[in-house]
Amino acid sequence: MNYILDTNIVSVIGENKKLSNKLSTLTNNDNVSVSVLSIYEAEYGLKNTGDPIKQKEIQKNINFMKEYFEIIPLDLKESEIYAQLKVAYKNYTGMNKNSMKKNDIDLLIASSAIANNEVLVSNDKIFETILKLDSRLEYENWLA
Repeated sequence: MNYILDTNIVSVIGENKKLSNKLSTLTNNDNVSVSVLSIYEAEYGLKNTGDPIKQKEIQKNINFMKEYFEIIPLDLKESEIYAQLKVAYKNYTGMNKNSMKKNDIDLLIASSAIANNEVLVSNDKIFETILKLDSRLEYENWLA
């Protein structure tokens, strides 16, 4: 199975027993990746916090992602999927244009998961909604 981990999953590796247990059940046939967008989010978090302890934790997560996971880049094949998801999500939720912007990265990660035939692993409720809107998305919450 191919999995793509959302940022909120990677950020708790080593801290969450359920997640550690799930990761230990994966086999050599399983491929685990992260989106380049998770690196972007983590880099922003690193630069945005003034807390040295938090900076150390975030840097550790960035290094972990780069060392242990395949980093999935953005690709043109995802652009149409992204547009479809964003329109469907906007229509479903009734959010205005400005409110929708805060969901762009999640919608891009979902688009990447669909385009690359990966199971998206996240603890973010938006993906439960996207799952209702597009049956191509495979989604699991390893923290639930």
